[in-house]
Amino acid sequence: MAIEHEYFGIIDETASGGLAWGDSTDLSEQIVEVELQADDESAVTEFALDSAAALIQAMEGFDARARDALVAELSSRQSATTTYIDDHVEKLGDDLLDILVYNSGDIAIDVLRSLQLLRVVIQPDHPEEDEVFATFDYSIAPDETDALLTVSFDIRGDVVNIDTHDS
Repeated sequence: MAIEHEYFGIIDETASGGLAWGDSTDLSEQIVEVELQADDESAVTEFALDSAAALIQAMEGFDARARDALVAELSSRQSATTTYIDDHVEKLGDDLLDILVYNSGDIAIDVLRSLQLLRVVIQPDHPEEDEVFATFDYSIAPDETDALLTVSFDIRGDVVNIDTHDS
Protein backbone atom coordinates (compact mmCIF):
# COMPACT_ATOMS: atom_id res chain seq x y z
CA MET A 1 0.00 0.00 0.00
CA ALA A 2 1.28 3.48 -0.80
CA ILE A 3 2.09 5.79 2.09
CA GLU A 4 1.95 9.53 2.43
CA HIS A 5 4.63 11.78 3.87
CA GLU A 6 4.69 15.53 4.42
CA TYR A 7 7.75 16.08 2.21
CA PHE A 8 7.42 13.28 -0.37
CA GLY A 9 3.65 13.27 -0.76
CA ILE A 10 2.45 9.89 -1.97
CA ILE A 11 5.18 7.24 -2.02
CA ASP A 12 4.12 4.46 -4.38
CA GLU A 13 4.19 0.79 -3.54
CA THR A 14 6.19 -1.45 -5.86
CA ALA A 15 4.96 -4.77 -7.22
CA SER A 16 7.25 -6.58 -4.75
CA GLY A 17 5.84 -4.80 -1.68
CA GLY A 18 8.45 -2.09 -1.40
CA LEU A 19 8.26 1.65 -1.86
CA ALA A 20 9.49 3.92 -4.65
CA TRP A 21 9.55 7.68 -5.17
CA GLY A 22 11.56 9.79 -7.57
CA ASP A 23 12.15 13.39 -8.52
CA SER A 24 14.95 15.63 -9.69
CA THR A 25 16.48 18.64 -8.01
CA ASP A 26 18.82 21.41 -9.00
CA LEU A 27 22.21 21.42 -7.30
CA SER A 28 24.82 23.99 -8.31
CA GLU A 29 23.50 24.38 -11.84
CA GLN A 30 23.11 20.66 -12.48
CA ILE A 31 20.08 18.42 -12.35
CA VAL A 32 20.36 15.51 -9.89
CA GLU A 33 17.98 12.56 -9.96
CA VAL A 34 16.74 11.64 -6.48
CA GLU A 35 15.22 8.23 -5.79
CA LEU A 36 13.71 6.78 -2.66
CA GLN A 37 13.73 2.98 -2.77
CA ALA A 38 12.70 0.52 -0.09
CA ASP A 39 12.45 -3.22 -0.61
CA ASP A 40 10.53 -3.69 2.64
CA GLU A 41 7.78 -1.15 3.34
CA SER A 42 7.33 -2.47 6.88
CA ALA A 43 10.94 -1.50 7.73
CA VAL A 44 10.37 2.15 6.76
CA THR A 45 9.82 4.41 9.76
CA GLU A 46 8.63 8.00 9.94
CA PHE A 47 12.07 8.90 11.34
CA ALA A 48 13.78 7.36 8.28
CA LEU A 49 11.50 9.29 5.91
CA ASP A 50 12.12 12.51 7.84
CA SER A 51 15.87 11.81 7.67
CA ALA A 52 15.58 11.22 3.92
CA ALA A 53 13.75 14.53 3.48
CA ALA A 54 16.38 16.33 5.56
CA LEU A 55 19.16 14.80 3.44
CA ILE A 56 17.53 16.06 0.24
CA GLN A 57 17.07 19.53 1.69
CA ALA A 58 20.75 19.58 2.78
CA MET A 59 22.08 17.92 -0.37
CA GLU A 60 24.69 20.60 -1.00
CA GLY A 61 26.27 19.91 2.41
CA PHE A 62 26.21 16.15 1.81
CA ASP A 63 27.80 16.69 -1.60
CA ALA A 64 30.59 18.66 0.09
CA ARG A 65 31.09 15.87 2.67
CA ALA A 66 31.23 13.28 -0.08
CA ARG A 67 33.85 15.25 -2.00
CA ASP A 68 35.91 15.71 1.18
CA ALA A 69 35.82 11.94 1.71
CA LEU A 70 36.99 11.42 -1.88
CA VAL A 71 39.91 13.82 -1.36
CA ALA A 72 40.84 11.98 1.85
CA GLU A 73 41.14 8.74 -0.14
CA LEU A 74 43.78 10.19 -2.47
CA SER A 75 46.51 9.23 -0.02
CA SER A 76 45.87 5.53 -0.67
CA ARG A 77 46.98 4.14 -4.04
CA GLN A 78 44.55 1.21 -3.65
CA SER A 79 41.47 3.32 -2.92
CA ALA A 80 38.41 3.35 -5.15
CA THR A 81 38.91 7.09 -5.70
CA THR A 82 42.49 6.76 -6.89
CA THR A 83 41.60 3.81 -9.12
CA TYR A 84 38.70 5.75 -10.64
CA ILE A 85 40.90 8.77 -11.38
CA ASP A 86 43.77 6.67 -12.79
CA ASP A 87 41.37 4.73 -15.04
CA HIS A 88 39.88 7.92 -16.45
CA VAL A 89 43.22 9.65 -16.95
CA GLU A 90 44.33 6.59 -18.94
CA LYS A 91 41.02 6.11 -20.80
CA LEU A 92 40.37 9.75 -21.72
CA GLY A 93 43.96 10.95 -22.15
CA ASP A 94 44.18 14.54 -23.35
CA ASP A 95 40.37 14.68 -23.75
CA LEU A 96 40.17 14.72 -19.95
CA LEU A 97 41.47 18.30 -19.91
CA ASP A 98 38.46 19.36 -22.02
CA ILE A 99 36.07 17.82 -19.48
CA LEU A 100 37.60 19.37 -16.39
CA VAL A 101 35.68 22.29 -14.93
CA TYR A 102 38.73 23.24 -12.87
CA ASN A 103 42.30 23.11 -14.09
CA SER A 104 44.76 23.88 -11.32
CA GLY A 105 47.39 21.47 -12.56
CA ASP A 106 46.65 18.85 -9.88
CA ILE A 107 44.80 16.30 -12.02
CA ALA A 108 43.44 14.25 -9.10
CA ILE A 109 41.95 17.28 -7.34
CA ASP A 110 40.70 18.74 -10.62
CA VAL A 111 38.90 15.48 -11.46
CA LEU A 112 37.26 15.39 -8.03
CA ARG A 113 36.21 19.03 -8.26
CA SER A 114 34.81 18.41 -11.76
CA LEU A 115 32.76 15.31 -10.89
CA GLN A 116 29.07 15.58 -11.69
CA LEU A 117 26.60 14.33 -9.11
CA LEU A 118 24.15 12.34 -11.21
CA ARG A 119 21.93 10.48 -8.79
CA VAL A 120 21.14 10.14 -5.11
CA VAL A 121 19.44 6.94 -3.97
CA ILE A 122 17.97 6.85 -0.47
CA GLN A 123 17.02 3.57 1.18
CA PRO A 124 14.76 4.39 4.14
CA ASP A 125 14.43 0.69 4.99
CA HIS A 126 18.11 0.77 6.06
CA PRO A 127 17.93 2.95 9.18
CA GLU A 128 20.67 1.24 11.20
CA GLU A 129 23.98 3.02 11.71
CA ASP A 130 25.94 0.22 10.02
CA GLU A 131 23.74 0.18 6.89
CA VAL A 132 23.92 2.23 3.70
CA PHE A 133 21.11 4.78 3.91
CA ALA A 134 22.00 6.92 0.87
CA THR A 135 24.35 6.70 -2.09
CA PHE A 136 25.66 9.58 -4.19
CA ASP A 137 26.69 8.55 -7.73
CA TYR A 138 29.32 10.72 -9.44
CA SER A 139 30.80 10.68 -12.94
CA ILE A 140 33.55 12.70 -14.56
CA ALA A 141 32.15 12.09 -18.05
CA PRO A 142 28.61 10.66 -18.06
CA ASP A 143 28.43 10.87 -21.88
CA GLU A 144 31.77 9.08 -22.30
CA THR A 145 31.68 6.30 -19.69
CA ASP A 146 29.31 4.26 -17.53
CA ALA A 147 31.81 4.19 -14.65
CA LEU A 148 30.53 5.78 -11.45
CA LEU A 149 32.24 6.74 -8.23
CA THR A 150 29.77 6.13 -5.40
CA VAL A 151 29.87 7.60 -1.90
CA SER A 152 27.59 5.93 0.66
CA PHE A 153 26.23 7.49 3.85
CA ASP A 154 24.58 5.98 6.91
CA ILE A 155 21.45 7.48 8.45
CA ARG A 156 23.57 9.75 10.70
CA GLY A 157 25.21 11.30 7.64
CA ASP A 158 28.60 9.65 8.04
CA VAL A 159 30.43 8.33 4.97
CA VAL A 160 30.54 4.54 5.29
CA ASN A 161 31.87 3.45 1.89
CA ILE A 162 33.36 4.66 -1.37
CA ASP A 163 33.25 2.35 -4.36
CA THR A 164 33.18 2.26 -8.16
CA HIS A 165 30.69 0.52 -10.42
CA ASP A 166 29.04 0.85 -13.82
CA SER A 167 25.65 2.47 -14.18
